[in-house]
Amino acid sequence: MKGETKHSRLTIDDRMVIQACLHNNQSITDIATRLKVNKSTISRELKRNAIFKKGIDIPCKTKGSNLVCNTCKKKSFCQRSKIYYNYVEAEKKACLNKRPTRSRPKIDEGSIQSVDEIVTDGVHLGQSLHHIYVSNPVLTKFCVERTIRRLCYRGNLSIRPHELRRYVTYKRSYTKTPEESGLRDIRVLIGRTYKDYLNYVKHHRSTHVVQYDSLIGKKDDKQAILTITFPKSNFQFGLLIKKGSSASVNSHIKRLFRILGSETVKRFFPINLADNGVEFSSFNEIEVSEDGEKLCNCYFTTPYRSTDKAECERNHGLVRYVLPKGKSLDSLTQKALDEVFSHINSYVRKSKGDKPPYDLVKRQLGVEFLKLINIRKIPNKKVRLKAII
Repeated sequence: MKGETKHSRLTIDDRMVIQACLHNNQSITDIATRLKVNKSTISRELKRNAIFKKGIDIPCKTKGSNLVCNTCKKKSFCQRSKIYYNYVEAEKKACLNKRPTRSRPKIDEGSIQSVDEIVTDGVHLGQSLHHIYVSNPVLTKFCVERTIRRLCYRGNLSIRPHELRRYVTYKRSYTKTPEESGLRDIRVLIGRTYKDYLNYVKHHRSTHVVQYDSLIGKKDDKQAILTITFPKSNFQFGLLIKKGSSASVNSHIKRLFRILGSETVKRFFPINLADNGVEFSSFNEIEVSEDGEKLCNCYFTTPYRSTDKAECERNHGLVRYVLPKGKSLDSLTQKALDEVFSHINSYVRKSKGDKPPYDLVKRQLGVEFLKLINIRKIPNKKVRLKAII
């Protein structure tokens, strides 16, 4: 019996893993095994989407073992032909090479010209496409109304989409250009991508998940807020850190882990999901304690995709009620920040059966945990979510 073969394109997450493995000097076979694809898929990816720089055609023994010149120490003065792999550029090339099946109109040029003359005259009179289509039976011989609109959007007609009635009143999604991750060493992504996270959670559904992100005030601030969220209860608390400092993030998290104790960390912080920003460039270091003991697992979200940690982002909306965006956080103290999150966690949530996150965490993790992180219960009538800065 033949096994099922999956024919799917490589995603930007897969390309991140490919680059990380290449930096780790892994072979095509090892990369293909990790991504569960054929070796030819990786070979074609490097052939089609890598960046080539011409030079002297002399064989290079170093490149033969490393496949690419990304980590070669001699690349700055080497005059041979070079090959570099960058997942962002590879994703751009792959998107350009895609050929949608319906990208070209099936109507001949003569018919398009006839449609163009009728539609252009009607639009210039302020008519909608529907009115033009119904009023001109000649158009029904060529196509349906949707085809005319599609021709307009693709630029096959003389009129532009913004000339249509009510076009600008509707929101439209635009494809964003992929941006590079803020991680300094992309090799930390091996086994820690969002896909790996989903796979791990799938087999450990009852395990606690903790989400991490950072909040900033002004661009020139020296301080930022590290937010730590428990998605199941919408509970969130924060720590003041140095803005843009991965060392500050790690030191604060390790200090928190020391206060809680290794057993508590293993129980309440087994799965940790962080943003791909600069602050978390060495986030994987919290997995192991100073004694070399494995405490937890760390994973990274997809770059610039906030939906991967939606619960964390939703809570940030409440934080912005009290600490508005654009206001400086340099004058904020940890005591004041604890008070802010005490009010937020005492705020009743409809999605949780009209219960505040504080009560849910108290039942799940206990009162001692809440005391250790300095979060207290605020009476319902005294909860305040007004700006303090």
